[in-house]
Amino acid sequence: MRRLLAGLVLAAGLGLLPAQAHDDAAGVLVLADSNGEGPFGGTLYDGLRSLRDPVSGAPLHVLIFAKCGAGASDYVIRERANIDCGAWRCDGGRPISDCHHFRGGFIPDLAELYRDLGTARHVTVVALGLNMIIGDRQTKLADARRLIGALRAQKSACIWVGPPQAGEGFVRVQTFDSFEADLRRTVTEQGCRYVTSDDKTDRRGFGPGSKDDHYSRPEAIAWANKVLHELESGVPDALKTR
Repeated sequence: MRRLLAGLVLAAGLGLLPAQAHDDAAGVLVLADSNGEGPFGGTLYDGLRSLRDPVSGAPLHVLIFAKCGAGASDYVIRERANIDCGAWRCDGGRPISDCHHFRGGFIPDLAELYRDLGTARHVTVVALGLNMIIGDRQTKLADARRLIGALRAQKSACIWVGPPQAGEGFVRVQTFDSFEADLRRTVTEQGCRYVTSDDKTDRRGFGPGSKDDHYSRPEAIAWANKVLHELESGVPDALKTR
């Protein structure tokens, strides 16, 4: 018995035991694309960590996973989960300076990410959409519904942050506007709160015909802070119902 207890203590100290969900803890899982790998994602991570659980008053646990080129399908279809062009993850209360980009492997499945988050009550913030403009629209919208269904299966509340404006060479303005409207309608019909980004970003800074879809550091931080202004009420409100 003493050897067993000693082994368990050693395993816990080395982080070898699976994370346990704490009944009195609440958290936020963020799923994002390459915009989440940069200053936008880092600002979201830090801002969400400053929020408190409306029930216990304790700081929220936060885990962000961002993959280059990701859309909704990357997080629910294992064949799409390979990390080819890079990813970034930050959690465990670490400062963003301790979280590094990496390449190779696969996005962990949602059940594993929620286990790592380690909370019984959680909200998932989905910051996806820009890469979903490319390809068959109905398939991409079906992917969004499938992802939301997977979040519901994990008993998570859902907040979807829509795509930012992109350069006119990346996507035509009319195409962006119609896709964003369709995505917003799809998400809200599935019971997720939708936070717009097109009113928080401005493609004109890219210049005429630009193919850019990533903002400068100051612009990305400003965008994230505008989103956080809505999440500061949206996340606690969602957690009250869990």
